[in-house]
Amino acid sequence: MKQITINNPIEKDINRNELVLNQNAGSLIFTNTTGNQRVQLTGKDGGNIYINNKVVSTFAPNNCQSLTKGDKFDTTEASSYERTCQNMEKRAAGDVNIITGSVTQFTDELNKKWINTFLPVAVAKTAPEMQYPALGNNTSADFKGDGSPNSDGSRAADGGNWKKSKVDVQKLIEEVTPGLTEIEAQMGKGGNIKLVAAKHIFFEAGTTPANYDSGIIIKEGITVDGEYTINGDKSHVLNKTAVPVFEEKDTSSALPFGDVHVKANGKLMLEGGSGGVDLNTTGNTKLTTSGRLLIGGADVTIGGGTSNNAGTVRVNVDNDVFIESGNIITTSAPTIKTNATSQYSIKSPQTFIEGNVHIAGDLYVTGEIIAGGDITAGGPGGVSLLKHTHGGVKKDTDNTLKPN
Repeated sequence: MKQITINNPIEKDINRNELVLNQNAGSLIFTNTTGNQRVQLTGKDGGNIYINNKVVSTFAPNNCQSLTKGDKFDTTEASSYERTCQNMEKRAAGDVNIITGSVTQFTDELNKKWINTFLPVAVAKTAPEMQYPALGNNTSADFKGDGSPNSDGSRAADGGNWKKSKVDVQKLIEEVTPGLTEIEAQMGKGGNIKLVAAKHIFFEAGTTPANYDSGIIIKEGITVDGEYTINGDKSHVLNKTAVPVFEEKDTSSALPFGDVHVKANGKLMLEGGSGGVDLNTTGNTKLTTSGRLLIGGADVTIGGGTSNNAGTVRVNVDNDVFIESGNIITTSAPTIKTNATSQYSIKSPQTFIEGNVHIAGDLYVTGEIIAGGDITAGGPGGVSLLKHTHGGVKKDTDNTLKPN
């Protein structure tokens, strides 16, 4: 052991002292100089632990390992940085929890306070610019009308005479801004998670996919109206037919693995490049919203198909279905059925029907009828418009008998 003592009478307040312990396996150094105290433990191969009043550092020229039999706690009051120049793996036999943000956001319900403070602005923004009656889709906020609806008999809001809303949204924003600013200050900085990969990101839950049946397909499930049979006497009979039905079954909700849950209390934004988006599942898929659902693209294809040719597509709405095309709409099937319980209306400058037309009811025409063939009244074997004859033919102004 070597000990060096330095005494400088000019620098009487500075203690210059260093203790060095050298061994074949390494060295231990205690530097006691005032203001520059340090401790350094160095191994023969250069690995060391260095401690001074500013930093504690370790250097491992090869591997670095640690084993903790109990719990391990790491606390950093400032920022924390970790860098790996090659691969990194973190493995936990239990759960992995990553939580960011100020503790007060969880304990003091700051997010809820912010939402409640901003609520008057949200309601004002939801209100119609013109005061026609409306209902909020989530809060069921009831906006009363002030004016009159369309006078064409439809009572539609469109085309009506309504007063302009007097709500000043900008003023409301100015009123709630101080409260929002105070709440956001309590939230503190940060609270975000940013996950960036230069190449790919892969998420997998569970080690084995569950491919149980998620439902059953009944190819001939329910009865619907089918084709009409037109008899030789032109009478008709409505035939019934069966269409497929899918019954959903719950076979996978009890799985103790394999679930991925993503919840965004604000916005959920997914964006993909030219590689596209592929959403594939062997189970049932639900895409629902209490707001507007927009599906668009250069080509939109909706299909239903199964291995036993029992695929179905059903569209069900509370009120209105509107289909518009800039050029053409085509429907194609061996049998096409449209059922209206009140009225069926076709409005077109010209309507063309190719094939026979059978009308089970009266036909009223306010315009001209031009027939390229004969017209028969009274059913098959009745009076022909072109070939009928009259009995009791007389001269002058006498009447003939009714047509034969």
